[in-house]
Amino acid sequence: THQPHPSAPSLNNKQMSDEKKELDHAKNNVRVSAGRSKFVYADVTKHLLHGGEPFVEISALGAAIADAVAVTEMLKNQGLCTVSKIATSRGADGAKRPNTDKILITVVKAKDFDSIYAEQLKQREAKKAEAAEAEKKEE
Repeated sequence: THQPHPSAPSLNNKQMSDEKKELDHAKNNVRVSAGRSKFVYADVTKHLLHGGEPFVEISALGAAIADAVAVTEMLKNQGLCTVSKIATSRGADGAKRPNTDKILITVVKAKDFDSIYAEQLKQREAKKAEAAEAEKKEE
């Protein structure tokens, strides 16, 4: 049988399970940055919820907190999600400054999510078709 290298870390089932949970956690976390389009973050959140994620965590540090709240409000105003939890902290991990504030907003699908999402996709496709048609006429 193959023996691991003596310096290799040994992982028991619980540690492997915890690592998997951390990976799962990371894939349904949308990290909002200040200055980028809020629509991108809203679209990513919609896509994750549509893809079967039971919840999505929208997180931000410092100056980006207002943008994370704005993204959440956009989704709520469209009727796509509800907020299940809001957590704030100071001294966030990975922050450049030790007293950086952090927010973590957990959202879940609203009951009409699927029909609203489908309608939005249909409207987006119609706009794309219109733009392609207009482009053909210009040629």
